[in-house]
Amino acid sequence: MIDDKLNVLKKIENHGYQAYFVGGYPRDKYMGLVSDDYDICTNAKPDDLEHIFGSHFCDMRFSSYGNVRVKYENQEYEITTFRRDFNYKNYRQPQVIYVNDLFTDLQRRDFTINTLCIDSNGNYVDLLDARKDIDNKIIKVVGNYDTKIKEDALRIIRALRFASDFNFKLDSDLIKSINKYKENVYLLNSDKVKQEIAKTKNQKRLKEYLKEFNLLDL
Repeated sequence: MIDDKLNVLKKIENHGYQAYFVGGYPRDKYMGLVSDDYDICTNAKPDDLEHIFGSHFCDMRFSSYGNVRVKYENQEYEITTFRRDFNYKNYRQPQVIYVNDLFTDLQRRDFTINTLCIDSNGNYVDLLDARKDIDNKIIKVVGNYDTKIKEDALRIIRALRFASDFNFKLDSDLIKSINKYKENVYLLNSDKVKQEIAKTKNQKRLKEYLKEFNLLDL
């Protein structure tokens, strides 16, 4: 059965750009789970996306980060231009530069399980062994562990949330980095942290993880 959601990728491609579902939807689909997490990455820039879909259907509030929220065929998508992140501020906010290839974009992402993509033909595109780590039920960081956890402290909560929701293990190097930089979580906007915690489907397990890392008072 052809997934109608692939039409949004084809629409972008018909204007000469690359486009892939990335992150939650491919990951959940591979695991046999229902997902409503429709993130797309593309080499089309925000102004290009506004031209493709029309300004009436585009939310451009976060376009400075390469992010556009689009409504297409009665479904909302979060579409982000291929980019590289650097010079993080406040343990959360990066500067960005646009790039033109998928591999470079995937390297900026948090965990390998979130790098799985689906192309406009419905095929998986797996450049960083996401399916291997999903099969092994383990949360690994993309790239250097300390760098990724230090630059964005919310990744600590995301790691614990994914481990809780999917009953996955935390990689031993990830555990070391969390313990090293966990105090940075308290420097984040508390509402952002609470929103991330609220996303979990397994509050009991997440609380156990938070207690384990002495983060229960968030």
